[in-house]
Amino acid sequence: MSYAIWKRAFDLCGATLLLVGTLPLWAVIACVLGVTQGPPVLFRHRRVGLRGTLFSLLKFRTMRDGPSFRLPDRPVSKAAFDPRVTPVGQLLRRFALDELPQVLNVLRGEMSLVGPRPLPEEDLAQPGWLANIPKAERARRLTWASRRQTVLPGVTGLWQITRNDEADFENWIVSDLAYVERRSFALDVFIVLSTPWAVLRGRDRRPRHQSKQNADTTASGPPM
Repeated sequence: MSYAIWKRAFDLCGATLLLVGTLPLWAVIACVLGVTQGPPVLFRHRRVGLRGTLFSLLKFRTMRDGPSFRLPDRPVSKAAFDPRVTPVGQLLRRFALDELPQVLNVLRGEMSLVGPRPLPEEDLAQPGWLANIPKAERARRLTWASRRQTVLPGVTGLWQITRNDEADFENWIVSDLAYVERRSFALDVFIVLSTPWAVLRGRDRRPRHQSKQNADTTASGPPM
C-alpha cells in the first residue's frame, strides 16, 4: 500500500484510540473549564490546511478575552507573559492537554496526527514575519510557507519533538521542510512515539526571550 493509505489508516486508528482512551479526561477538563471560566469550553481558530484550505482548529479554551500578545517577527508566536492565560489554562498548556480536541480534526480529515503545525489564517494574510529581512531570507520563508501546505497539518510534528522553545523560528523552518521532504510512515510513528517524552521533558511552549515589559501587544484577539 502507498504511504498515503498507511498514513490515513494510522491517523484514523490513532485518533480513535486517543479519543476513546481520553474521554474521561475530556469530561473532567470540560467540567473544570465550565466552572472556572464558563462556556464555551472549546476554542475554534481558523487555520490554513492542505493546499491552503481553511478549517477550524479545535482546542480546549485556555485564555480569557482580551488583547493579544504576539511576536511580530514570527507566526503563531506568543509573548512569554500573557495575562489572558488562566491558571487552569497554564496547566493544560504545560502538558499539551489543550490540544486533545484536535483528534476530531484528524477524524474529519482536516489534520493528520503528524505534520507541520497549521498556521493561523491572519498570519498568512498579514505576514509580519516577512518584513525587514533580506530578500534571500524572505524567499526562503515564502518557500517554507508554501511547501508546508503540500501536506496535511499535524497535531504533532518534527519541530515539536526537537525544539527548545517557540522562539526558535529557524529550527521550525528547518524541521518543517525536512519533514515535507523526508516524510514516511516510519518517521510518523517515530514522531508520535517521541511526542509524550517531549511533553514530559517540559519543552517550553512559549518564547523564552520575551518578558512582560517588552511583550508586543497587537490587536484584540479571541481566547485561545
